[in-house]
Amino acid sequence: MQSQNIEKDNKVAMVTGASTGIGLEISRTLAMHGFNVAVTARSAKKLKHIITDPVFQKVNVIPIELELLSQESIKEAFRIATSEFGRVNVLINNAATALVKPAVDVTWDDWDTVVNANLKGSYFLSSQFAKCCIETNKSGSIVNIASTHGFLGFAGRSVYGTSKGGMIQMTRMLALEWAGNNIRVNTISPGTIMTDSRQQSLNKEAQLKMLKRIPYGRFPEEKDISEAVIYLIGAKNVTGQNIIIDGGMSAT
Repeated sequence: MQSQNIEKDNKVAMVTGASTGIGLEISRTLAMHGFNVAVTARSAKKLKHIITDPVFQKVNVIPIELELLSQESIKEAFRIATSEFGRVNVLINNAATALVKPAVDVTWDDWDTVVNANLKGSYFLSSQFAKCCIETNKSGSIVNIASTHGFLGFAGRSVYGTSKGGMIQMTRMLALEWAGNNIRVNTISPGTIMTDSRQQSLNKEAQLKMLKRIPYGRFPEEKDISEAVIYLIGAKNVTGQNIIIDGGMSAT
C-alpha cells in the first residue's frame, strides 16, 4: 500500500521506538521515501547503528533520546527536531512496553509502567505535535501503532491490551478534535509478527499452532506495517481509522 500523494516539501517524520523491530523498519521505509527522520529511543546509544545504515545516507536523520514518561523529555525531543528540520509533520507513535502476566498478579507499578508508556506518553507526544502544527498553521499526520490485543481477548495480556485499546479510542477522539486543523490521526493494529526474538522463544509446534489461526496463512511482517504507514501518510481523506494487519485472524 504505497501512496503517491505525499507532499514533497513536507517530509519530516518523528518515530518513537525506532532502534529495533517495527520502529526501525518504519524509519527505514520513510527514509526510502525521502523523509528526513528524527528517530527516538530511551537510550541514544541504541540508535547509533542507524546513522551508518546505508538507507539513511540520502536523507537527514537525527537520533533523539526520549523518555515517554517525562513531559519535559517530550518537549525537548520536539525542540531538537524542530531546531534541526524546521518542523515535524508526521508522528509515528510506535514505542511500547509489553507485559505478559496473570491479571491477579499485576501490581500497581506494572499497570503504571505499561499504561503510562503505551497510552499516556503517546497522548502527550501527540498533543505536543498538534500544538506545533496548530501554532504554525500546518497540516500533520499521526499514525499510532496499536495491536490486535487492543480489541481481542488474550489471557495474561490484560494490561497491555487495555493500553492498546485505549490507543485505538484515543485515535478516534483526537482525529475528530483535530480534523479542523488539518491533522489526521490513524491507527495500525498488527497481529502476531514473527520477529527474530519471538521465533527463538517459540518452538516450531507452537508457531504452526499460531499460524493455523491465520486465514491468510502467513504471519504479518514488519514491512507490511511500514507500507501501511506510507499509505496513511499520503491518504488525505483518511482519519480516525484503525487498519488491522493480521492476515484475517480477527475476522474469524
